[in-house]
Amino acid sequence: MRSLIAASTVVVALGVGGCQSVRRSATWDDAAPTVDATRAEASRPHHTSPTAATPPPASDTDSAGVRIDRALAAFTDERARARRQGSSSGLWHRAWVDVLTAIDDAVTRAPVAADLGSFVRARVTLDVELVNDRRREALLPEDLEARVQRTLLGVDASVQELRAANAPGTSMASMPRLHDGDLILRAPLSRLVVSSPFGRRHDPFTSAVRYHSGVDLDADEGTTIYAAASGIVVYAGPQGGYGRYIVIDHGDGVRTHYAHCSKINTEVGALVVEGDVIGLVGSTGRSTGPHLHFAVTDDLGAFLDPMAVLDVPFDSLKDQVATKPGPSVAVRR
Repeated sequence: MRSLIAASTVVVALGVGGCQSVRRSATWDDAAPTVDATRAEASRPHHTSPTAATPPPASDTDSAGVRIDRALAAFTDERARARRQGSSSGLWHRAWVDVLTAIDDAVTRAPVAADLGSFVRARVTLDVELVNDRRREALLPEDLEARVQRTLLGVDASVQELRAANAPGTSMASMPRLHDGDLILRAPLSRLVVSSPFGRRHDPFTSAVRYHSGVDLDADEGTTIYAAASGIVVYAGPQGGYGRYIVIDHGDGVRTHYAHCSKINTEVGALVVEGDVIGLVGSTGRSTGPHLHFAVTDDLGAFLDPMAVLDVPFDSLKDQVATKPGPSVAVRR
């Protein structure tokens, strides 16, 4: 893999999360996280790269990004050993199985904005190693090749999701709280019906299990979307598979995200107050029908369960990163 780092760019497909695939150049420094990397890293366990081919057992507290980077380090070691023994070695096959298993597990876990680089590295690494195998005529068995493609779809979906969390304009430092007192997020729709909860779920397009970092709120096309709290709009525009997309910074690192809008009724830099109309429900981007994808991120770029933080003073939830999907509910604003 070290030889890959020397390459300036690698062309990969990162637009699978959207309606159409978009090809672009990705580098190892692609898409820096919006959160303070030092604080983000301090919030999760650290592990040195394993020297053995097989990584040490992952901890349940490891983030998706940590799991991916550990798996890629082990993949590099195993591939090097396999090349020394020849492409017919069983290590060649095992290297692929091990890294795919680890990445498939990572996409089912709660991501953090800072994990984006790890998912991009996984995409680039797997894509290039496939090309290298074909160049060496070390072709994978058909079933394993198909599995690689399924894993790449999951990685692409996670890249799309984390790109949204790192949308242009969100790299700026979060503003101070606009008002004294507790920050309380309110419902973004007049009636909340959760059609797809937060947490692990089967992707509606691929049926693969992956992590859903927000909630899908069922609503008719054109339903009014309200600002969940006072704040400043830091992004309002197209965002790949999330279609027309809005991000509001509520201060102290808390942001709300509104996706698949049919219309955006605000603009970057606008000061909004709780209850302001910011857009209309739609089905733009990668969507199976009209709904609002609503997400909440904290000062470390971690996704919180929106249904767990609505109508609750946010200061009491500072250390909460909810990971359990909640039941579908119907409440009025």
